[in-house]
Amino acid sequence: MWKQIALTCFLLPLTTAASAGIKLDSLLQLATKLNFYALPTLSYQPETRYAAGFAGGYYFHFIDPVRISSLTFNTIFTQRGQFAFNVNPHLYWGPQGTWFLYSNASVESYPNYFVGIGNNPRSLLTDPIPYTSRCISVNAQLQRYLTKHLLLGLQFAFRRERTVLADSLKSRVYNIHITGWNPYRLIGLGGVITYDTRSSQYYPLHGMFSKASMLYYDPLWGSTFRIVQFDYDYRQFIDLYKEHVFAWQFYTDWQLGDAIPFQQLASIGGQDMMRGFTNGIFRDNVMAAAQAEYRFPIYETLRGAVFGATGDVLNSQTFAIYRLKVSYGAGLRFRVTKANINLRFDVTHNNYYKGVQYYLTALDAF
Repeated sequence: MWKQIALTCFLLPLTTAASAGIKLDSLLQLATKLNFYALPTLSYQPETRYAAGFAGGYYFHFIDPVRISSLTFNTIFTQRGQFAFNVNPHLYWGPQGTWFLYSNASVESYPNYFVGIGNNPRSLLTDPIPYTSRCISVNAQLQRYLTKHLLLGLQFAFRRERTVLADSLKSRVYNIHITGWNPYRLIGLGGVITYDTRSSQYYPLHGMFSKASMLYYDPLWGSTFRIVQFDYDYRQFIDLYKEHVFAWQFYTDWQLGDAIPFQQLASIGGQDMMRGFTNGIFRDNVMAAAQAEYRFPIYETLRGAVFGATGDVLNSQTFAIYRLKVSYGAGLRFRVTKANINLRFDVTHNNYYKGVQYYLTALDAF
């Protein structure tokens, strides 16, 4: 049944338009004029099975191709009863968009399995521990343009999480001696610096993006744990020939502290970086990954892409790698607004799991 739903979600807009007598060319031209989108989303991975949801966005205050204010959201339901809702206000204001607020808020109720910590599947638990994570988080980065491409600012992060366990499992998890089973609160303060020369915020043809951020969580301002978090994101876009683009990204996440909740540890996987791996299966206090994508036009606002990625999670005390994780795949992109927002369909495979995983979602991976 879920496979039929997947096919329906992908073909419904085209079949509906055809039955109404709307030509494909007219549909493509209409999409380039819209300031909003509202679309179904779908993905499949062996661990979560099918995940369906809804994504939408409204784009306004077009200062230039990079400085575009937006309010986006997405909600996800999986076959395993997992639920998540995210809202992301990205706002520019002031003369020529001098100030920029990058923020998101999320609510999650996620039945999940704890399989252990590390990058070696042989060291993970053979009998995973089921639990439900109930989490509220808010993140905000307030930046100011110092030059045309350079931004500097402050950031704030809040996360409150409670893990629900069956009574029969409590003695087992407490014997594992992993932080995160008790309710906790994280409140972080820090800074962020960004350098951005991209031709467009959402589908750049050329330019680069570099962003470094640091957060410090401390009991002094109400955090349960003392943690230092560092993230670095670098992206480059090279216009090869008439919208044929080679894009690549490097991303790393460091979590440093004596006690770090396992939910806060760095991990790989998801619909953006290391597509095809389930986010959270492999986790540790350091993560580093790189991906590359060749993007090419097909017809009007329809584009294609082939991509590959490699990376892993590491422990900062040893930096040992068991077997580097690799994923690769291909997909289609259909532009749905004049802000260059794409409906994305990806099919992926990796060197750890059999079969393929796929995603139907909004926005490009990077």
